Amino acid sequence: MTKKISDNANDERVFLDAVSDVERLNTSNKVDLRPAPIPPKLRPTHSDEREPTDDMLSDSGEMEKVMAETIISHCRTGIQNRLFKRLRQGKLQITEEVDLHGLSLKQAKQVLLDFIQLAYPMEGCCVCIVHGKNNRSQAGQAPVMKQFVNYWLQQHPRVLAFHSAQPRDGGTGSVYALIKSAR
Repeated sequence: MTKKISDNANDERVFLDAVSDVERLNTSNKVDLRPAPIPPKLRPTHSDEREPTDDMLSDSGEMEKVMAETIISHCRTGIQNRLFKRLRQGKLQITEEVDLHGLSLKQAKQVLLDFIQLAYPMEGCCVCIVHGKNNRSQAGQAPVMKQFVNYWLQQHPRVLAFHSAQPRDGGTGSVYALIKSAR
């Protein structure tokens, strides 16, 4: 019986020696399967510079209040039901993506305008716009960026339709948008 206790003590010592240089893993339960987004390039602005696109989207008026998990959706008349269904289901190929995290509303608006202007000029191209859910704010607080993105996309003449993304592409923190050609 004493031999068994000494074997256990010896085994324990051998094990502790073997794992002495092991570092503890981060205990976070979140896994990021998407590559880190490339930060959007902000166009330098000057006080005397005003392009026609600066006033294209209004920031005032009646804005629909949306919460973090609210699905946002809009479709202009003339868009085929089948095409809009494929957009909602995330079955259209995403040609471009922009992430608005960390930007002020003014910066986000300009990045969004530039992004839509420069989006691949193929008729009916699908893009993904990541606006976030405002998860780091107090409970019950509406996500401001999401509300403005919803409002701006409804106003933009090149946006034919949009819908909250599938979970694999950001869920209600992102939106798929169908962009009309600039021609």
